[in-house]
Amino acid sequence: MIFGTLDRYIGRSILLTTLLVLLVLVALASVFGFVGELDDVGKGSYSVGLAAWYVLLTVPSKAYLLFAPAVLLGSLLGLGGLAANSELTVMRAAGISHGRIIRSVLVTGLALMALMTLIGELVMPRAEQLAEQTRLTALERRLSVKGGSGLWVRSAGRYVNVATVMPDLTLLDVSVHAFDANALETTLRAARARRGERGGWVLEDIRITRLEAGETTVERIASRPWKELVASADDGEVSDMVSPDVLKSLSVSPDNLSARDLLQQVRYLRDNALDSRSIELALWVKLTSPLATLVMLMLSLPFVFGSQRSGGAGQKIFIGIMLGIVYVLLNRLLTQLALANGVIPPLSAVLPLALFLAIALVGIRLSA
Repeated sequence: MIFGTLDRYIGRSILLTTLLVLLVLVALASVFGFVGELDDVGKGSYSVGLAAWYVLLTVPSKAYLLFAPAVLLGSLLGLGGLAANSELTVMRAAGISHGRIIRSVLVTGLALMALMTLIGELVMPRAEQLAEQTRLTALERRLSVKGGSGLWVRSAGRYVNVATVMPDLTLLDVSVHAFDANALETTLRAARARRGERGGWVLEDIRITRLEAGETTVERIASRPWKELVASADDGEVSDMVSPDVLKSLSVSPDNLSARDLLQQVRYLRDNALDSRSIELALWVKLTSPLATLVMLMLSLPFVFGSQRSGGAGQKIFIGIMLGIVYVLLNRLLTQLALANGVIPPLSAVLPLALFLAIALVGIRLSA
């Protein structure tokens, strides 16, 4: 039986303390976040109520970020409580080995992994996008695309530049360049681009400049769908100018996107011959992050097995906080250093986990 009596008993102790610790950490982070948002209250239509709503929507991202440290601290307190009450000693006296106790802890880790994956893939991305859209709309700010030259896209054989993306995904100052071999053939500039009622982009206030046989002609058009503008010179199916999903993703940090959204961004960057390593790293970190729950649980075991009769809750809380801070900081540092030194993204994401797993295994062996 996978979930036996021992698994359920140990699992309940770890789950209750972990969820309580996570609740406390997220509440503290939310309070500090709300205080920080008060600086922008009064700008545009951003009110105290909207600031509170924004902070509430960012709770899933805070929970996801703090999940691994909460698991470490929760397991130290949960297992530490069993050790303080001599329950682990009784289990050992009843013939239950360290390996069997570790198995029960890891079974609990599977449930925590599922919860973390649920938050990271389904809840956090939607909540974070809604939070950013709500805040930016209230502050009447524009979404600035990374890089001083705006967003560059290659679509339908043309190079498209978007200077500004509004919160409602309206594109401002759109430039389209078409080349014949290495020579510039046509330049199109549109003041705006909006999503049409039937889907697809509709460009407005268009100015088309054509370079033909040494002559320059200029044509002005009030409004026309993107696919109609391109279809006159291209045969077959015409691709959309830029994917709305990609634009939505640009307003949210890669750390807060789902694996599906990150994979879409990686494909988009590769298709446009752009550097995708940072997004690939975010994707691999997203895929490996749930494994951190198992690593954190194993990291807590040496402290419990090594001091079943000593060390109060205060000492375990201090150890958990210190290890949690070290994990978060070292995880960020190692992944970025690995990426900067040319290490492939999968290895960059796995390296911090492998390091802490090795520390946990050595600690368990020494304390057994």
